[in-house]
Amino acid sequence: MQLRKVQEMGGATLLVSLPKDWAKSMSIQKGSVLSIENSSDGGLLIYPARSTEEHSDTETTIEYPSKFSAEGVPNEITAAYLLGYDLIKIKGKHRIAQKDRESIIASVKRLIGLEIVEEDAYGITSQFLVDKTAVEPSKIFRRISALVRAMISDTIKQLASGDPPQFDSIAQRDDEVDRLHFLLVRLIRSAVREPRTASKFGLSAIDCLDYRVAASSLETAGDYAVELSDSISRINLLDQRVKKIFTTVGELLESIEDSASRSFVSKDFTLAQKTIEDYHRLEVILLELREAEGKSSPQLLHTLDVFERILRCQRDIADLISPMNQA
Repeated sequence: MQLRKVQEMGGATLLVSLPKDWAKSMSIQKGSVLSIENSSDGGLLIYPARSTEEHSDTETTIEYPSKFSAEGVPNEITAAYLLGYDLIKIKGKHRIAQKDRESIIASVKRLIGLEIVEEDAYGITSQFLVDKTAVEPSKIFRRISALVRAMISDTIKQLASGDPPQFDSIAQRDDEVDRLHFLLVRLIRSAVREPRTASKFGLSAIDCLDYRVAASSLETAGDYAVELSDSISRINLLDQRVKKIFTTVGELLESIEDSASRSFVSKDFTLAQKTIEDYHRLEVILLELREAEGKSSPQLLHTLDVFERILRCQRDIADLISPMNQA
């Protein structure tokens, strides 16, 4: 870090000199035009004017067959996507086998914004076609939250009605949660690498870190929601009293999930505190249910464990707000 003293010229204009090494590396000289923007944390972002233009695509090439494993190419595509590459080329030393080609195409389709633009016997080229600054991380986060909440809600409603949970439907929504999670991780990583992108999103470096943690908690909650659906479907006998308790637990869990996500996006400390209070309330209910009913059914005990795991995910999200606002 360099410290530079602000100087005054003409009684009104404030000046500060640019670091010589940076100016040299950016080919800045007398007469050069700089772009100056305000950042969300009160700082200034300075770029050569040419940086305001669209950057050329960042590109990577993946070898086929993979040098890592037989199934490695789809995994490498996902890794390249998360790292922010816009152009992902797969080049084969020989013809790509039909089975492998189908696997590669399926992996591309699972990633939002990535489309195949070229294909031949020896290679496949995909390109990310979404303007990364046009999709706000907060909107994606809220969409993931809504999907997870709906997964929990549908499972509990089907339990109350006596119908078996629609496991396949809930699993499909979890696939959508995964796709959105990957997109959100990609955008956050781009924001970390490029302060200008973070500024357009209105995110500080700490915000980016918090979004990465919160998104991971939401994605994990989605996985647990699938497990909850499966677990409840395996409980053979559940009397009306326990069903009513489960319905209450599910409704409270939905409310906690909603308030945890809203408090995170809006940085609402009061709402985060309410979320944590509701967390403790539901924690007590689950403990009482475990002590009263858990011994009668191992599967019921497992279901309560899944409820608690989902609940902890929401607590983790709310906790990201509390310390920030207490400082």
